[in-house]
Amino acid sequence: MSTAHRLRAALLSIVSCVALAFATASPAIARGRRRTHHVAAGERCSPGSALAARRRRGRGGSCRAGAHVRRTRRLTRSSPTTTTSTPTAPGGSAAASIAQVLSTTCQNTELLPAPGNIPLVREAILCLINRKRAENGESPLVVSAELEEAAEGHCSELISVDYFAHVSPSGETPVDRIRDTGYIPSPDDGYVIGENLAWGTYQLSTAEAIASAWFASPEHLANILEAKYTETGIGVTPAVPEAVANGAPGATYAQEFGVIIP
Repeated sequence: MSTAHRLRAALLSIVSCVALAFATASPAIARGRRRTHHVAAGERCSPGSALAARRRRGRGGSCRAGAHVRRTRRLTRSSPTTTTSTPTAPGGSAAASIAQVLSTTCQNTELLPAPGNIPLVREAILCLINRKRAENGESPLVVSAELEEAAEGHCSELISVDYFAHVSPSGETPVDRIRDTGYIPSPDDGYVIGENLAWGTYQLSTAEAIASAWFASPEHLANILEAKYTETGIGVTPAVPEAVANGAPGATYAQEFGVIIP
């Protein structure tokens, strides 16, 4: 088996509540309005081809749903989602919350995902993402149990059904998955929802590698820095779909972002 390290990303862009679109330069966002239907199923993002660029022994690539594979010097994976109001430090302001994030050192960022350390890996990548947001003046995202459930469920399905896409073979969309968790309280509530996916093999499956790849991609970074998002849910599975990794060890990541607008 080849020991080449590989990592790929998918970025979903949903621009309205009644149609699913995959824009070439917008963050993965599903926007809902009051008394509207959920986003309709759209085309899937294929795993894409390997990049020509090499980083030591590593190879990688990224793709956006409905767009061609982007060639980049870094390997990427991403997924954005948030909800509710902007988190702040107890009794403090958004500025205090940002300052607290900047003063925190992210731990376990080089851990290789394994069954016994998934909570640590999840915390590590959330820390890295919130630090990047703080560096750009954005408040940190807080964890939503519903969004995390959707992310974990999608990661598990990517492995069990053996595919790598935002829309499942059965036609289920990120909004469908998130709605099923009860995250969107009522049909009368508006929302903004996004999703990024990632898989990486060997050392490129760490939180540091995944986050660095996202940050190096303008579109994925735009998701991470989206000011509307306030909540997130991250799923990490210590396996990669056979269809894309050919049996190489690694991990698959899903991150959901969203905000509810009553």
